[in-house]
Amino acid sequence: MKFSISHTTEYVYTAAALESFSELRCHPQNCIRQTVLSHEMILAPAVPIYFYTDYFGNKTSFFSIPFKHNRLIVETKSIVLTHPYPDPLGGISLSVSEALIVYGFERFELFDFLLPSKYIPLLPETKEISLKIFQKEKPLIEALLELNQFIHNFLSYAPGTTDISTSVSELLKLRKGVCQDYSHLMIAILRSAGIPARYVSGYIEPIKEESSVKQPIGAATHAWVEVYLPNKKWVGFDPTNNTVEGEYHIQIAVGRDYDDVAPLRGIFKGYHGQELKVAVQVERV
Repeated sequence: MKFSISHTTEYVYTAAALESFSELRCHPQNCIRQTVLSHEMILAPAVPIYFYTDYFGNKTSFFSIPFKHNRLIVETKSIVLTHPYPDPLGGISLSVSEALIVYGFERFELFDFLLPSKYIPLLPETKEISLKIFQKEKPLIEALLELNQFIHNFLSYAPGTTDISTSVSELLKLRKGVCQDYSHLMIAILRSAGIPARYVSGYIEPIKEESSVKQPIGAATHAWVEVYLPNKKWVGFDPTNNTVEGEYHIQIAVGRDYDDVAPLRGIFKGYHGQELKVAVQVERV
């Protein structure tokens, strides 16, 4: 599938910012699942943009505006071709206990995705859930699909009820949230079970009410989970929609949790106060 994606972020300052510095992760990845055919970034005010690859392999942009400005507009436009990934869970016949032995041989390489992170602590509650789902003799793939469905049913999709500061322990009580909450909770349970997992930020083709074709729910911006399987492949699970990652998912960045993949972060010098506007459009072309 080929998608056209536009992502516009606008900051309007209460009083002119004297200068600002920004870091962005809005560049779709080239990987086995997708090919980036084109990508452009437009800034207002217009300043030079610098690029680097971060610790997790994400293409990252950086720029500074060393003069007064009343607003900052960042617009990215991308054309991405996603590829079918037939039977991503096939060929894995190991049980949970057998898979844990395999992970043990690669523990050093997978270190970052097994430990707690800023937004994903490992709690007694997540450990208890992991023990119920990831029983030692259960087939690993069966347990992973069961967890995906459990998270989907456990949380209710409710935009506006949580924000990035909402903790995993609060989610277990609220039992509602958005895609980043579904992903954080699922990763917490996976890591509690000793299974390496990472957070994925990206886009998803939004559902069209007038369409008779079954499509995934959710806004155009999205988050899901990748699990490292014993065959050395990262495979995506989308607990918000209770699916595996498909051609309608477009990856931007991966990390331990949301903190590693925030689309835009920065600082500015000036009076406190700013208004944020975000517009995202994902269309199949």
